[in-house]
Amino acid sequence: MASKDDNFNLKWRAYIEFRTILKIQPVQIFSELQGIVCLDCPSRSTGERWAARFRSGDADVTDLPRSGRPVSVTTSENIALIESMVMEDKCIIVNQLEQSMEISSGAIHIILTTELGYRSICGK
Repeated sequence: MASKDDNFNLKWRAYIEFRTILKIQPVQIFSELQGIVCLDCPSRSTGERWAARFRSGDADVTDLPRSGRPVSVTTSENIALIESMVMEDKCIIVNQLEQSMEISSGAIHIILTTELGYRSICGK
């Protein structure tokens, strides 16, 4: 499901695409977008990149898929698993969680403190 920002991006990209088909220069398109959407319009360089993309024959206004790390590891599954591991062994240390979960200690710290509200697991 597309978010509000995704729909907005698709709309201005479609506008750039159609204005590019009409051979309108990117500077003029940017000026028109500023008049339409004010502060939320894309930067001039972004508009120029999309116009170049459309001129080269790429008519897809959606983003290309990106590879790389996931945006977040604080999924409900990871939170539940860490919570169950902590409940099972209240003196478990972050390094043990890190090794068993295969996620960074920083992400585990965020889950423990922000998501689960723990300050100290075990006061040895």
